[in-house]
Amino acid sequence: MSTEYKKYICKTCGLIYDEEFGDPDSGLAPGTRFEDIPDDWYCPLCLVSKSDFVLIDETKSKAASSAPKRKASNQADVLIIGAGYAGWQVAEAIRQQQPDSEITLLTACDGTVYPKPAISMALSQGRTPEDLKEASADEKAAQLDIGVKTRTKVMSINTKRKKVMTTTGSFGYDKLIIATGAKAMIPKIEGDAGHEVSAVNDLNAYRKFRNALEGKHSVTIIGGGLIATEMAEDLASQDIKVDLIVRGDHLMRQMLPGTIADTLESKLAEKGVKLHFNTQVEQMNLSDSGYRLSTNQNEDIQTEMVLSAIGLQPNIDIAKKAKLDTHVGVCINQYCQTSDPDVYALGDCSESNGIIQAYLEPIRRQAQTIAAHINGDLSQEFQIVPPLVKTKTPSLSIMMSPPLDSSQGQWEVTLQAGNDQKILYKNEDKVSGFALSGELASSANQLYKQLFSA
Repeated sequence: MSTEYKKYICKTCGLIYDEEFGDPDSGLAPGTRFEDIPDDWYCPLCLVSKSDFVLIDETKSKAASSAPKRKASNQADVLIIGAGYAGWQVAEAIRQQQPDSEITLLTACDGTVYPKPAISMALSQGRTPEDLKEASADEKAAQLDIGVKTRTKVMSINTKRKKVMTTTGSFGYDKLIIATGAKAMIPKIEGDAGHEVSAVNDLNAYRKFRNALEGKHSVTIIGGGLIATEMAEDLASQDIKVDLIVRGDHLMRQMLPGTIADTLESKLAEKGVKLHFNTQVEQMNLSDSGYRLSTNQNEDIQTEMVLSAIGLQPNIDIAKKAKLDTHVGVCINQYCQTSDPDVYALGDCSESNGIIQAYLEPIRRQAQTIAAHINGDLSQEFQIVPPLVKTKTPSLSIMMSPPLDSSQGQWEVTLQAGNDQKILYKNEDKVSGFALSGELASSANQLYKQLFSA
């Protein structure tokens, strides 16, 4: 048997399955061939099936062979605003349900298709921004046989006339879908360089970050959540000195129990990441070596770059101007309809029952719900369920399902042996979340199904 190992990439999130290393977290030993993986195996990052993986360059070669066909229509059956993961997912779902519908997608950016979750692990994987690109907007539109209009900013929505006004003209619709995503939040920092904090929330921003990073040896990340933690380890893998400014008293406080966070923090410290807890940056000033940060703990931190990863804010301005119901996000019902029944919303910009789920798995379900509803099928409703999350932290394998409501209950350790920990979030006898680390992370899928599958 050939010893040449192959690599497969998840079309949804960009996770790479390398046969040489396997996926020990999911019980696949190093050397496990892709064809030998059980059919019920799932992507540990976004939960799609084995069938959603392709040979590493296959998706790009297919996209490159496509040529634009359908033009963007000024009078569409379905008009989609946004070319992020949510926009393309709902376009694909509707096309599968309605092969002949006139679908047009509008985007203010160039519409490049890429796996956004892969950004926080691209350095350690040796993947450049160009490597992350899967298809251009025209190539993806050709695959789906839809029209796309790039570099087109939406100015307003007239729900009574069913018209969308943009910088390139007006577009009519029968059904409208808002998939405008969210923008990275930037902290307000005093000082002569407070405005120079950067953030990475899309491929273009990541490209700028990579260019700015060249020749740098130190980066300070503001944030202690999932993305901040993943990027800290990714940068440390390149021998970059990382200071991580954490507002709370441990990493991923909103989703990860303290005992596992303690272990992860020790692992990161061993890799050279300096963690500053209960800390906020108050001043950012220019210095000879880059920037000097002053904190509320009376610390002075010298750094060459400052990156914000404190969270996302849904893009709801267009929805608010259209007088659709909004709260933190655009409010949607069980069919992902907004307060206007002919306007839908999904993804990071949408809010269901007061909850925004900024993960790929619920977005896929939202897309399927919208497609079914537009096609007249009322049986498929979108339900909020606890997410299953894998951290991209090679120093410690972690799989968790954070509780939707962390105010009712507490974390209880049920098993602990070194790095291997099993912790349940319980309210009396009811389990509403869990976190697994080390070798126990491989049992996450089974536990998730046991607790949350119908």
